Amino acid sequence: MNWIQKYFNFAYFFKLIGLTIFLNYFSVGFDRIVSPDRPYYISFIDHYLNYIRWLRQSIMYISNIIAHTFGTESYISGPQMMNVRAGIEVEIWRPCLALGIMSFWIAFIVTNTGGWKKKLAWCTGGILCIFFINCWRIGLLLVAIDRNWQHIGLVDHHDLFNIAAYVLIGILMYSYTEDKQDRSINKQVAFPLA
Repeated sequence: MNWIQKYFNFAYFFKLIGLTIFLNYFSVGFDRIVSPDRPYYISFIDHYLNYIRWLRQSIMYISNIIAHTFGTESYISGPQMMNVRAGIEVEIWRPCLALGIMSFWIAFIVTNTGGWKKKLAWCTGGILCIFFINCWRIGLLLVAIDRNWQHIGLVDHHDLFNIAAYVLIGILMYSYTEDKQDRSINKQVAFPLA
C-alpha cells in the first residue's frame, strides 16, 4: 500500500471527484428549480439568478454570429432553439452547455494548491476557453446542417466537442501545474538562502 500512496494521492483524487460530482449535480438541481414545469420551481431565482439561461443565451447568440460569419442564415427561434434557413432546428439542452466539463475544471483548480487570485484567474480563463469552443461547436454545427455536410462515421459533434474540451483541459492542467512548478523554482533561485 505504501508504494501506491507514494505515487497516488488518494485524498486529492477523492476531493477532485467529490467536488466535480457536487458541482455537476448542483447544476442539475438548479436547472430543476428554474424550470416552471417542475414541482420545486422558484420564480425569483428563475428571473434574477438563472445562470443556466444566461449561459445558454450567450452560447446561442455567439454561435449565431459564428454561423453568420460563415454565410449561414441562422436565427434564434425560442429560449433554447436555433434554426437554419432549411427549417432544421437545433435545440440547446442543459447537457449542451458543457456544465459537466466546466465543473471538472473548477474542481481541478479548487483542489490544487495556489492563492485565491491565481485560482480565480485560472478558473475564469478555463471556463472562457470551454465556453468559446462550445460556441464554435454549435456555430459550426449550424453551418454543417445548412451545407449538408456528411456525418463523420461513428463520431458526432458531442463526441468531437468532448474530445476537444478534454484536450484543452489537459493542456490547461499541464500549464497550471507547470506554472506552479516554475514559480517554486523561481523562488528557490531568487532566494537561495531562504
